[in-house]
Amino acid sequence: MWHRRFICLWAGQTLANLGDVFYIVAFISVMYAATGSVMYTAFIPVVIVASQSVSSLLAPLVFQRLSLTGMLVLSQGLKTMLLAIASLAVSSGVGEQGEWIWLLFGLGSTIAFMDGWANPARNAMVPQLVGREDLMRANGLLATLDQTVHFAGWAAGGLLVSWLGAGVVLWGTVGAYVVATIAMTGIAPASEKLREEHAAGAKTNWLTGWKAIRDVPVLRLLVAMDVVIGLSGGVWIAAIMLPFVLDVLGQGEEWWGYINAGYMLGAIAGGTLLLMYAERMRRHLFRWIICGTIGVGFFTFCFGSSTNALVALLFSFALGPFLEMVHVSKQTLLQQETEESVLPYVLSAKGTIDLLVFGTSALVMGAIAEWLGVRVVYYVSAGLLLIAFLLALRLQKKQTVHSSGVSVN
Repeated sequence: MWHRRFICLWAGQTLANLGDVFYIVAFISVMYAATGSVMYTAFIPVVIVASQSVSSLLAPLVFQRLSLTGMLVLSQGLKTMLLAIASLAVSSGVGEQGEWIWLLFGLGSTIAFMDGWANPARNAMVPQLVGREDLMRANGLLATLDQTVHFAGWAAGGLLVSWLGAGVVLWGTVGAYVVATIAMTGIAPASEKLREEHAAGAKTNWLTGWKAIRDVPVLRLLVAMDVVIGLSGGVWIAAIMLPFVLDVLGQGEEWWGYINAGYMLGAIAGGTLLLMYAERMRRHLFRWIICGTIGVGFFTFCFGSSTNALVALLFSFALGPFLEMVHVSKQTLLQQETEESVLPYVLSAKGTIDLLVFGTSALVMGAIAEWLGVRVVYYVSAGLLLIAFLLALRLQKKQTVHSSGVSVN
């Protein structure tokens, strides 16, 4: 697994992901300083998610014209140039002029649009870069790095912006993006030309991924599980977590941060365990998907039932390893069960679904919390995870026909 191409992938993506966190923190700082409006500031993540949704939807059109490596290099290169323009604008005082603040919205939206290409391309590259026996370990490593970057990046980004200023942080992020772009150029497998020729001969179009999800039973069940789990995940947004901490646990806002940090640390710990036991888990993917789903549902119910802040913190930490177990196992299974030429299209379609489901979940769970109380939404979430568990059992029954060398003994 540890060869030059895979090292370039994880190093480049780690730098790119860290840069993504830093530029968002800097944009938020500039936006709030210029407008003094919480609404405008909160609109930045909305714009980013909306841009990524549109990009994921359109990504198959780009897959037909570029190799996966070419897509990653182009995406990261364009992000670098756009962020350089944003850095120049902030350094020139645009952030101090409210009438120019929409320039940052436009640049941030376009940068996020590039990520809608990069995410499915990265995940589709992994099976090409590592052997089947290393796929679980590679996915676990990338997932752990993602969690670590998000855990450390937001805290570090906030500190750096307060110490150095948004302009300096943005220029530093441009430097990280440049290194990430260079790293992307070293990813291409030796056989990529053959893969491109094979892909060119394959009949693919914008609907290829959607049709694969519809026609392949294992993929259909995996995506159905993702939809149900995604619907259950809206309980972890700030609009629900904060009232739970204040009203149910009777603690201050700082406990919201502690609980978020507890989950992140649990996810990192879970990713580390995945790396240690990847080989054993690879041979029993269906079993771990089932166990992980049970664990997530159980600890979600326990968290919602908590009245003590410390106990809630422990349950939040316990959720991390089980969520990582489910995520990495499903990701590995999807990569194994999908033809290589179709995989980018499937991941793009799945990414679009995931983003839409998250937005729907946030609205639905927020409405339930408003009507029935914030504690109830965690019970609803646990109920949805029970449905996901039943889907996981159905998924296991399909393995004799659709698994590609995955043992569930």
